[in-house]
Amino acid sequence: MKIVEMYGDSRVGVIEVPEPEPRDNWVIVKVIASTICGTELRSYRHGERDFNSHSYNSGHEAAGVVVKTGPAARIAEGTRVAVIAHMGEQCGQCWYCHQGLWLLCTDLTEGGEEYLGTHTQYISRPDTHCIPMPDDVPFEIGSILVDAVGTPYRALRRLGVNGFDTVLITGLGPLGASAAIICERLGARVIATEPAEFRRSMARDYGVDVAIDPVSEDALERIMELTDGRGPDVALDFTGYTEPQMLCVDAVRVGGRVGFIGLKFDETPDGPVPRPTPITVAGHLLPKELTLIGSWSVAPHEMLELFELVQQGLPVEQLITHRFSLDEAQEAYETAFNQRGCKVIIDPWA
Repeated sequence: MKIVEMYGDSRVGVIEVPEPEPRDNWVIVKVIASTICGTELRSYRHGERDFNSHSYNSGHEAAGVVVKTGPAARIAEGTRVAVIAHMGEQCGQCWYCHQGLWLLCTDLTEGGEEYLGTHTQYISRPDTHCIPMPDDVPFEIGSILVDAVGTPYRALRRLGVNGFDTVLITGLGPLGASAAIICERLGARVIATEPAEFRRSMARDYGVDVAIDPVSEDALERIMELTDGRGPDVALDFTGYTEPQMLCVDAVRVGGRVGFIGLKFDETPDGPVPRPTPITVAGHLLPKELTLIGSWSVAPHEMLELFELVQQGLPVEQLITHRFSLDEAQEAYETAFNQRGCKVIIDPWA
């Protein structure tokens, strides 16, 4: 079967590898749609073979059809599934697993060679990673729900965003754009900052009321003007960069809620290290009585909610701006990271 291989230096290729086989409660999924995530930028630049998990490529957003099952699998062949984006198997026995929060499992089994990235034709996964999809939810939509839509949905849900809120979003990449679409559905007013002209031009389509270029104007001053000096009720950063993160903390109103979803690392001789964010208790949290959360990924029960929202008309299909075949993987990655598109789909069978 074909699979994308990451070489680093902004180069990818397509190679042939053996098809996986099921075991125990694992199943084989024929991938129908796989989408490129912004977190793959590091693999694109630095390569993937040094990692212990998701060998060859870092794709982790996919939907497809179960074509083979292991003897203990609890899902039938032919089932249409969205594949949860975790590259490790939950223990099922810790406190978090028993709470239904196995994305926070404290005894997660790290994914090995069999956790092939999803930019391929077939993948092997535990049956618990495969969420059955309704027949009227397209595969492309399923693939973006598992991360690009699911991750901001979980954060907005935890922050209790509602139609009375004004929400600041920093970064209108796929996750920020998804957050805007969901906020509009909830009736919230959305202000966004985004330096890329193409993404700002799409802001209205995502439900953004005002899109600010933080390079050409004072974003904090403009945000305060738009909120009568009070600041937004909620702020979410999807960039992972220090300046937008601090903008969220500085701009949000007294008693406001802030969510950090974007993730960035600095490269060092010893490997990647998390980028520091200089938030202080005395300087930021206590004086404004802020609520801060970090949020990542999506839980299985939230996927079921997202399926219903899509069936009710949540317009996440507008996030998809480009489609490529596996053999066009190089062009797909260049498009995904040139900031002239939003969500890029790879069709392994085109």
